[in-house]
Amino acid sequence: LALKKAGLNPGDINILNAHATATQLGDIQECKAIRDVFGEEETVWINNTKSFIGHTMGAAGTLELAGNLPAFEDGLVHQTLNLDEIDPDCYLRNIVCDQPKQLDRVDFIMNNSFGMFGINSVLIVKRYKN
Repeated sequence: LALKKAGLNPGDINILNAHATATQLGDIQECKAIRDVFGEEETVWINNTKSFIGHTMGAAGTLELAGNLPAFEDGLVHQTLNLDEIDPDCYLRNIVCDQPKQLDRVDFIMNNSFGMFGINSVLIVKRYKN
C-alpha cells in the first residue's frame, strides 16, 4: 500500500529497515510480507537498526529511520548486528549482515514499524533533490 500511494515499484527501494523485533511469529510474518512484495528483487537491501539501539518502543520508527538517513549522502547501508543464524522461514535475499554494504546511490528508504493492537506504519523517504 505504501509503494502504491508513493507511485513506486518494489525495485525503486534501495534500503528497507525491517521492524524485526526477534519474535518468532512477528519476524516470520514480516519476512513473508517482504518476500510477497519484493520477491527476489536485487535492488533492495534489508537491515535493522534495533540491533544497534534496541527497541525504543514509541520512538523506534523515528530513530530507526534516522539511523538510515546518512545513506542518502554516503551510500552506506549499515549492517544488522548479532545476526548469526537466520531461521529458514525468515530468509530474505539481501539482508545486510556482518559488514555494511556500499551502494552507488540511495534514492529511497523504506522503514517498517509495527506496534501492538494493529498500530502499524510503513514510511518511504526520498532523497532530496535540490
